Amino acid sequence: MRHYELVLLVNPDQSDQVPEMLNRYQETIKKANGNIHRVEDIGRLQLAYTIQDMHKAHYVLLNIECDDNVINELENLFKFNDSIIRHLLVKTTKAETEASKLFLANNKESDIKKKESVKSKVERSNKAEQESIETKAEPETEEKTESPTEDTSEETEEKTEEEDEKIKE
Repeated sequence: MRHYELVLLVNPDQSDQVPEMLNRYQETIKKANGNIHRVEDIGRLQLAYTIQDMHKAHYVLLNIECDDNVINELENLFKFNDSIIRHLLVKTTKAETEASKLFLANNKESDIKKKESVKSKVERSNKAEQESIETKAEPETEEKTESPTEDTSEETEEKTEEEDEKIKE
């Protein structure tokens, strides 16, 4: 069995039928003892050029492992399905299971990005808690003194304004 990556461009008017189509194709692959490693319903995207007078299409990406007979059957199904504008089938060397860059770039509300944002928020809150604990643990007797070379932005603005006034006089 070989690994394949399959990209389908579906007519945007028939986007609501995409889940049913995916189920049919997945059943076809599973009946022939094939494996499905990744299924991504990317959604509607702008096409680089018009295809059949359409400017958008619904993108679907599948990574599968199956025999040549299944591939021939799938391609035959694609040819006779009017809702599929284009399909691309590429043989790959290994099974891809991670989210594709296209999926990550176009699904801002995807589960993967939500998980990453939750992780980063938790990490930030943990760091903030640790910093607050560390500052509370420091003795209050230490006085922080500013060195004469360190100026805050407000102080530098005031100095530049004073220098400007002196020059005008």
